[in-house]
Amino acid sequence: MASANTDKYSEGDFFVVPLKTGGFGLGIAVCVGLKGTVVGRFFAPVWDSLPTLSDLENLTENDSVHVEHFRDDGLRDGSWQVIGQHPAWDAYDWPIPKFGWFQAASDDTGGRRFEMELDEDLKTIRQKEVSLEQFEMLPPEGVSGAKATEVALTLVLTRPGWKRKG
Repeated sequence: MASANTDKYSEGDFFVVPLKTGGFGLGIAVCVGLKGTVVGRFFAPVWDSLPTLSDLENLTENDSVHVEHFRDDGLRDGSWQVIGQHPAWDAYDWPIPKFGWFQAASDDTGGRRFEMELDEDLKTIRQKEVSLEQFEMLPPEGVSGAKATEVALTLVLTRPGWKRKG
């Protein structure tokens, strides 16, 4: 469900993120929340120039290398350039991913790990406790600012195996 303040982009739009090391990372807005937040999927490789929609038309959810829940300031201010809508966009083919959330303990138990489901407004609708193995497979939940997302994406695309800790 798109918010009223998202006239510069919408769900299914590809966009590029300037990387700290130069070039661009490629993302797609999977879900746009009501309060200026977006869940996006990001793809390798690093692009030296802006791709065209025809370069991207065959990308699917399974091609993504990173998932992020982020604030839309980079999209709204134009520092993240919108390329356009995926030619075959269908939200059912791009479900909102589940995220991991860690609740630290006040004692020596180490804490608890949860899998979180978000609704179309990007609000938590369900959470369940999961094993460490399941938790480590999930992207960490937490809304990142545009600059933090740029740093994380730079690390994901330039340091194979890098993953943000939950």
